[in-house]
Formats: sequence, structure tokens, C-alpha cells
Amino acid sequence: MTDHDTPDVPAEPMAPAPPAAPAPPAAPVPVAEYNPWGSPGVTAPYAAASPTEEERAALRTRRRKAAVRWSAAAVVFVLAGTGAAFAVTTPERTDLPGLATKSDGRYTFPALVLPPLPSGKAAPRESKSRHAADLRHLLLPAPKEAGGSLGPVVFPSPTAPATPSASASATATGSPTATSPAPSTSTGAGPAVADWVPCDALAAEQKDPAKLRADLLQLACRAATVREWTTADGTRTQIRLLSFGSSSEAWSVFVKLRDGGEPKDIPGLVGFTPQAWNTVYGVDLAARQTPTSRRDADPTASLAYLSAGDVVGVITMTNPKGVPEAAFRQVVTLQSDLLA
Repeated sequence: MTDHDTPDVPAEPMAPAPPAAPAPPAAPVPVAEYNPWGSPGVTAPYAAASPTEEERAALRTRRRKAAVRWSAAAVVFVLAGTGAAFAVTTPERTDLPGLATKSDGRYTFPALVLPPLPSGKAAPRESKSRHAADLRHLLLPAPKEAGGSLGPVVFPSPTAPATPSASASATATGSPTATSPAPSTSTGAGPAVADWVPCDALAAEQKDPAKLRADLLQLACRAATVREWTTADGTRTQIRLLSFGSSSEAWSVFVKLRDGGEPKDIPGLVGFTPQAWNTVYGVDLAARQTPTSRRDADPTASLAYLSAGDVVGVITMTNPKGVPEAAFRQVVTLQSDLLA
């Protein structure tokens, strides 16, 4: 054999693949199976059958029953709300459990009314601070807590100021001719009228009665009246009013009491300036009280001197357990209102 190169034989080309047969058209999806919401078993709205007349009647019946139920519930709620509002607003707040405000010691007084002036007499501000009304009618009435009446104040027909008896002025012998009357209370139509008392009854309560008695004689105290009461918590209140011939004479007595008054039954009084008090215009105030050992303790005695034109007022409140500040402030303010 001869050694020589054998030529490469070209590969035979492959036959092209036959074209694929066209896919048969997809079968239409039944409407009941087409669910765009994705929830099985739920058919399209347009696939649901129209409700029958019986179903529409049943639907109307259910709607009517629901409307009746909701209307009845609304009526019940309205009636319950109205009843609750009536039950809450009709009684006093203090009578409702859980809503009663804790008392801060203030009292319940009847509506204060100024006494009528005698014919031709002007109010104190218009007649050089002279009080023409009966001095006894300018006293603060006893509160409800002390058995006082809450009925309207009934004044007698206005006449000239009543002239107090001779016992109402200080005696020349220097001894008091009468003591303070019992607390004035009333269960009738209005507060009881206080009685006239001697001017020097106030002096008898001082450590140095002779000194104050001499001042009352020199400055011509013309009349005096007093009212006292004691409440259930043991707080005793005494209010004295003294009338003088002029505002200058009354002012002199006010200064002497403010600077040197020393009640013999209340030792250790010290002056203090009431904080956040709305003082009454036309009335000067000087306050004193017993010192306390604790900041949260009330003083056992509180004293106030008032000067209003020709009238001097002395308010004394005592309680071994402590005189409530709110009650003291209330009494002083209301008595000042009657004198202003």
C-alpha cells in the first residue's frame, strides 16, 4: 500500500425539522369558574341570578325590622339620657355621691340685703361716711350651720335710726351694765334682730378694761350691738359693732384696738397680713391670730378689726381645733360688705 493523505469527506447536511403543528384553540373558561376576586366558590356578580319576588319581599321585611329595632334603641337611649340628666341636675351637687365637694369650712348664709334708709337719709358714701340705718340690721346674720334661718330678711318700715337705751353707752362708773346676749338664732321668716348692748361690754373683755373704757367715754361711743353663734365643728364667732358720732372718732378707736387691743381670753395674738384677700372698698381691716406650730395647722383664734366711717367692727372667731381660714375670710368679707 502507498502511504498518502486521505482527503476529508464533508459531512452530509442534516435535514430541517418539520414545523410544529399549531396548538388547538383553548377551550372557553366557564363563567362560573372565572373569579376575578380570587375567592373560591364566589361567582361574578353578573353571573348571579336575579332575586325573585319572594326574596325581595323578605329583604324589605328584614330592613323594616332593622329600622324598627334601631329606632327603638335610639328612643331608649334618648329617654335614658334625659332621665339621667334630670336626676343629676335636679338635686343639689352636695347630695350626689361622688360629686359632693369637700367643705373648706365656709358657711351658708341667707341672701344679704342692706336695710332701708330713713326718709331723706343718704348712703354712707354720700353723707360723710355716716350710717343712717339701724346698727342692728348691719350685723351679719347667723349661718345655717349655727341654726340660723335662710329665709329672706324682713326689715321694719324705715324710720329715723332707733335711739339705743342709756345702757348702750359706756357708764361713768367704769363697770359694764350688761353682758352679751345669747346667740341670736331664728327659725321664722328671717334672721333674728340683734339686741343693743353696752359699749363697755367690749372693754370688759380686754386685759386692761379701764384703758379702753376711758377711750370709749372720751370718744363718745353712741351705740353697740353684738351677734354670736357656734357651729357644729366648735368654731365660736362673735361680731360686735360700735357706732360713734363721726368717722374720726371711730378711726381713733380702731387704731387703739389695732395697736393695743389684748383680749384677756386670747393670749399671744400676733398681727398678720391676709394673703390674696380682696379687701372691701371703704373698709379698713386689721387682722390678728394666734401663732401655729405647723404650717398646715389653723390658728385657734382669729381676730379682725374693721373701720367703716362712723362704725367700728370687732370679729372674733375661736376654736381649740383651729379656726378654718376660709370661714374667717368669709365672715370678715361679708360683714365688710354690709358696712361698706
